Amino acid sequence: MNKRNLLSILLLCVSTIMLWSQTSKQYVTVVASPDHADWIYSVGEDAHFTLYAIKENVIMPGVEIKYSFGPEKLSAVKEGVVKTDKNGIAKIKVPAAKKPGFITVRASVEYKGKTYSTMTNIGYDPYKIQPTTTLPEDFTAFWDAAKEKAAKVPMLTRVVHSVEKSNDRVDVYYVRVQSYKVGSYIYGVLTVPKGEGKKPAVLRLPGAAVRGFSGPNSLAYEGFIVFEIGIHGIPVDQNSEIYQALQSNQLAGYAAMGLDDKNTFYYKRVYMGCVRAIDYLCSRDDVDDSRIAVYGGSQGGMLSIVTAALDSRVSAMVCHYPAFCDVTGYYYGRSGGWPHLFINKKENNIEAKINTSRYYDTVNFARFIKIPAYYAWGFNDIVCCPSSTFSAYNVITAPKRLELALDAGHWLYPWHTQEGIDWLKEQFGIKK
Repeated sequence: MNKRNLLSILLLCVSTIMLWSQTSKQYVTVVASPDHADWIYSVGEDAHFTLYAIKENVIMPGVEIKYSFGPEKLSAVKEGVVKTDKNGIAKIKVPAAKKPGFITVRASVEYKGKTYSTMTNIGYDPYKIQPTTTLPEDFTAFWDAAKEKAAKVPMLTRVVHSVEKSNDRVDVYYVRVQSYKVGSYIYGVLTVPKGEGKKPAVLRLPGAAVRGFSGPNSLAYEGFIVFEIGIHGIPVDQNSEIYQALQSNQLAGYAAMGLDDKNTFYYKRVYMGCVRAIDYLCSRDDVDDSRIAVYGGSQGGMLSIVTAALDSRVSAMVCHYPAFCDVTGYYYGRSGGWPHLFINKKENNIEAKINTSRYYDTVNFARFIKIPAYYAWGFNDIVCCPSSTFSAYNVITAPKRLELALDAGHWLYPWHTQEGIDWLKEQFGIKK
């Protein structure tokens, strides 16, 4: 093959990759812009919104914009239609909230048979939001007893080196550790940076789903030993079809399994598995057990707070939009956290389920956090909504840092994620 043909092929490959990697964009972008740049208002203060739509980078005059607003995750209290003026602008007023919480404003435009929409979630005194859940009197005793029982179970650790996943910078291992009772295991992927000496460690906790994991974990390239675990007691190196089948069948709706009883709820085994994962990290000669962190988002954020509260060996935390916060919110007339329980107040055995939830709600573990932590989320998160995450954040008395990306949904910008990693490196004395 001559050089000219080779160059043509290379250019074609590069062009194809660039085409695939371009991010798609809506033809019409709808904007609902509040008059407070921080999206925060005081209770009793009206909010004023500017609505407009953009097509091909030009504001569209004379278009109808449908809008609605109401309490976060609940039914709208008002719907209406406004028409943009000759400059493409329309204005609406959102009446003041009477108590701390969030109001969702939605706007949409129909153009050539397609609907384009947006939402903006504004906060009313969000740092004053208090949880609806309450702390059981025997909360500490319940979890102390569970930990004491689980600690008597031998770990029976199995570690298998993955030559395929390892490289010149890190070694990757598949790990199995016996957990809270004989015959029950946690499975995970361990990534160890090459080099002598003890290193700080991170327990990387997963978001909700049934899935596998493969190394190496990128946090290891930042200088951490990383143990990334699954929560379902199944190996993490199986074919994806297995996880899809489990999620659609036996593990469908696992986040509410056994909720009638605090001793049978699905997450009891999960919480104990997280503590056992810390046991494993502390058992390793290459781990500096004075520098162990938990790290996760969504369900992983929930498990980070829970693990940090249950285990004093954890010394720092990075927590993104934690789940299972103030899950009784809907029962008391406002939004609650994922998995959005108690929307139906007439469901069977609801009082028992609510009582169980109090032993597992992230808010009640947040009350016991004693370590510094970096928290991050956005106001537009409809999965782990900010009414719920602020409910947890506001009861934390330990050193805390919250970084908001206001328009973020159930995701973070890359800079946001890197900021949390940099914060953790600073905590553990790792050079950036």
